[in-house]
Amino acid sequence: MGLIDNMEKISYCPLKINRLVDDTGGVEKYQKIGELSGNESEKISGKIIKIKGMPLG
Repeated sequence: MGLIDNMEKISYCPLKINRLVDDTGGVEKYQKIGELSGNESEKISGKIIKIKGMPLG
């Protein structure tokens, strides 16, 4: 994941439902993926998130 980040690439992958992520750009606390809100467009095309413990991109 660090290599992908260093190459300034975007990756798509499934994550476990209990992973802590942030989709607010640091405005709110990390939350479990299962607690995220999203619209139909995001369900189809994906959503940019930060995984807790991973470097900022």
